[in-house]
Amino acid sequence: MINLLIGEGKIQSMDQKLTILIVDSEQDDRDILRNFLLEVPIVGRVEEASTTEEALFKFIATNPDIVLLDNLMPGRDGTELIQLFKGKAPNCLTIITSSRKDSAIIAIQNGIYDFILKPADLCHLQERIELFHKQQQASIDKKIQQALSSLEQNPKLRISTTNNHILINPDDIVYIEADGAYSTMYLQNGSKEVANTYLGKLEKILSKEQFFRLSRSTIINLHKLSQVNRVANTCTVVGTNFEVSLSGSRRQIKILCEMDLN
Repeated sequence: MINLLIGEGKIQSMDQKLTILIVDSEQDDRDILRNFLLEVPIVGRVEEASTTEEALFKFIATNPDIVLLDNLMPGRDGTELIQLFKGKAPNCLTIITSSRKDSAIIAIQNGIYDFILKPADLCHLQERIELFHKQQQASIDKKIQQALSSLEQNPKLRISTTNNHILINPDDIVYIEADGAYSTMYLQNGSKEVANTYLGKLEKILSKEQFFRLSRSTIINLHKLSQVNRVANTCTVVGTNFEVSLSGSRRQIKILCEMDLN
């Protein structure tokens, strides 16, 4: 199964090996399939069931990526089992394996278009499994691109405060001041939030094109800068209904004066 992790600016796809469930009442047929599948590099786990009841239990317990199903099983009707699989895990691939050609018709009638006639063509089976894996990879790549696009459109920071976690748009930050192991963020609307993190850590995750380290204890949002006083070594940043003058080091004020902020 392939998972997508999104958190704190990191997006990672974990390409795990496939889990396959073999549902077949014949022990010899299960042995052949199991021994073959365990040699396929992208297969990590193979489970077996000899009855439809056991198959349903194993399906729920293991959440397989692929089911190899002989629909001519003792007990519950194989058609009913197909519908149960599709209802519980629509992204799971079901491949019908049967010694009867008319099982292909039953499979198609139930929306299953993968059929392998016994004795199984193992090379063909491997090709179908590899194709399914590639389709999964393509799907996760698409999700990653969608996630990246979403992050670009909603570039909010996840900040830990004393009591909870909050999301802050960097554009709403006017300036940030260090307070020991904490950092106080002064926002556009005049409110402030105290983050449980050092100023240096915030500096690393904020855009260098938008934020500037004015001094050891202060970071400013360049988009909120209104003027710089090189004589007094200060600058002025503005919010919606306020403005504040902040002191900076002589070196940083000089750099600020030389920056092209257009």
